[in-house]
Amino acid sequence: MAQNQGLGDRELASALLNNHKLSANSLNNLILESVDQRLRQEATQILYRTYQHQKMIWDYMNNKGYYQIEAAPQQDIARARQQLQQGLQ
Repeated sequence: MAQNQGLGDRELASALLNNHKLSANSLNNLILESVDQRLRQEATQILYRTYQHQKMIWDYMNNKGYYQIEAAPQQDIARARQQLQQGLQ
């Protein structure tokens, strides 16, 4: 019997996730470098949808056990939050 050489769910989901990460980076650069306000607004909307899709793909992968993570210690989260808030001031 011939072995299936196609991509499985894990590989397809991983490829989709990586594609969305690349798209988000490209859209972010487009937004930062655009002068035209309408283009910036449109790209921002597309970027937001890309974030939503990326989260859906990640949730699927996490639920299937394809993308497992360890939760960060609360102390690290609090430190990161504080650093972000200080950077916004």
